[in-house]
Amino acid sequence: MFLELAMMAALGGHGEGATLARADAEGTLRLREAAPELAAMPEVTLEAYLVGGRNPRAIRTAMNAVRPAEVDGGERFDAVTRWRYSTRWRGRGDVRCVPETAEAIVAITVILPDLAEADRLGRRDREAWDRYFKALATHEMNHARIALHGRQEIERAMKAASDCEDMQAAVARVSEEGSAASREYDRLTQHGKRE
Repeated sequence: MFLELAMMAALGGHGEGATLARADAEGTLRLREAAPELAAMPEVTLEAYLVGGRNPRAIRTAMNAVRPAEVDGGERFDAVTRWRYSTRWRGRGDVRCVPETAEAIVAITVILPDLAEADRLGRRDREAWDRYFKALATHEMNHARIALHGRQEIERAMKAASDCEDMQAAVARVSEEGSAASREYDRLTQHGKRE
């Protein structure tokens, strides 16, 4: 049963040296169907990595071998949410930037497992996988919400700045606050295990 898969997730190895096998467009479509709320979020792109296996132990082994690492190349997890902020503004005359024209943009990528042989699982194992995947997608959706909130806060802070230097300092400060909020969310939930 996939309770075993979830328990193994808590213990799982890191798959160092493994290559992340990207799923094709069909895999990404399966993710969009399996996680419609996440797929519907603005600025979110779903990316699938292929996982094989016809039982919980084989699936856990496959996931441990190819699951993605955090952006800094650190610890590996069954799913990862990454984001990047960019900013723009207009100048006026001799003033190179006018804070009230500032805009913040975020690009969010959520990487989730695509179980290629899900249709070959027994009913109980498939139901358990679906529950596990839903919990995983929900956890990553909360990271995406943190990133979206960060975009709003960056834009608000930039518009409140007095000059270019203050704007750039606000971007750095608010970006770090968003990253810290995401780390704290993982700490509080033990990377989703307590949700």
